[in-house]
Amino acid sequence: MNTAHVHLLLNHVSILAALFSAFVYAWGLLKKDNSIQLVALVGFIVAALAAIPVFLTGEDAEELVENMSGVSKSMIEEHEETANVALWLVEMLGAASLFQIFSKKLQWKLATKMPLPILLLALIAAGSIGYTGYIGGKIHHTEIYRNVNGGSIENGTGAGEQHKDD
Repeated sequence: MNTAHVHLLLNHVSILAALFSAFVYAWGLLKKDNSIQLVALVGFIVAALAAIPVFLTGEDAEELVENMSGVSKSMIEEHEETANVALWLVEMLGAASLFQIFSKKLQWKLATKMPLPILLLALIAAGSIGYTGYIGGKIHHTEIYRNVNGGSIENGTGAGEQHKDD
């Protein structure tokens, strides 16, 4: 296993933990159930922790695929840019979640004001990290952006493909 494997495996953890936990947190808020909210807050922390090695292994993963046939360098650049934003959002969410857990444990008044801002941040962070993963998948998984005829949705031809007429 190399760092590209780590990148590909753990990105699913951070994406799914953020997305799933956002729904669980919203459900916990609707039900006014602190234990459900706690599960979601821990999920946000897991997403934040998993995102760190994903981000740190991104450069090595890029080195392995950037010169492969059919790999779009512009897609790599877009993935890098969205990853920078997503990382900060998910780390802020993890920190806010940790703060909320301790605020509730210590019964600080601030704990009562945090749930809606955390939910809003969770939705933004989950969307951002999900989009980053989608863009990352398009780097080498050409099936994501090809239409049923094998051409690229973006420019009418498959990445690295030639027309039969050529």
